[in-house]
Amino acid sequence: MDASSLRISKFDGTNFHAWKFKMQMVLEERDLWEVVSGEIKAEQCETQLDQATYKRKSRKAMAVICLAMEDSQLPLVRSASGACDAWSRLEDHFEKKSLANKLFLRRRFFTTMMEEGDDVLEHINKLKTLAEQLEAVGAPVCEDDLVITLLGSLSDSYQFLITALESRSDTLSWELVTSRLLHEEMKRKEQGSKGDEASQGQAFITRDNQRKGRPVKKSWPCHNCGKIGHWMAECPRASKKTRRDTGHSVLKTAATAIDHNVQTSLKKKTRATTSFDR
Repeated sequence: MDASSLRISKFDGTNFHAWKFKMQMVLEERDLWEVVSGEIKAEQCETQLDQATYKRKSRKAMAVICLAMEDSQLPLVRSASGACDAWSRLEDHFEKKSLANKLFLRRRFFTTMMEEGDDVLEHINKLKTLAEQLEAVGAPVCEDDLVITLLGSLSDSYQFLITALESRSDTLSWELVTSRLLHEEMKRKEQGSKGDEASQGQAFITRDNQRKGRPVKKSWPCHNCGKIGHWMAECPRASKKTRRDTGHSVLKTAATAIDHNVQTSLKKKTRATTSFDR
């Protein structure tokens, strides 16, 4: 079974930290990790059977490692004496324990900041990965520094949560802080979803009310040309005089209706006053 059947992307020289962990899982599943990690060495095999078993496992582990690498990376391990040697070469090349590499990783660790709108889980994983890389090169980060760096790297919108955590009397663990952050993000997403639904509902109601309050000229034919979508006063086929006369007619009708309503109201008030005087 090769790396592709296990759905592990071939190593192309980037993200060695993730590829290394996946390969360790594969090698452990096949009972080959103890040979690759150096837990069992060739000189520790006293019997010929043990030596033969060691060589067989080493060759098999070497094949698994090489098949999980792109062609461009194979020169790094092609001349290795065995799986353990190949693994050590990869670690030395991609996890240099030099002062410059430690400084580079520490700078990235302490300057990684979360922007507004960034995913909290992705930010947490990014810091955790950098901490693991620092440990791999011999510059481990203690849990307190990990927690402090995480809290200090959060966006301003999480300030109230930081204040609440700082007021706790007990020690802040990595698990506690990350769980609170993820819970807070989940609540924000739920509130945002409800807010979107409410906005959509309000927009629908507004549009519906607008439709109800708008004249239904799109549903009735024009009395001049017979087409739907405009009134007779707006008809492009009508002459200016026709549109003007139609408009005057509409205004006259409206004025007559208003005058009728006013006269009716005055008569009612007059009758009411007369009745009261009697």
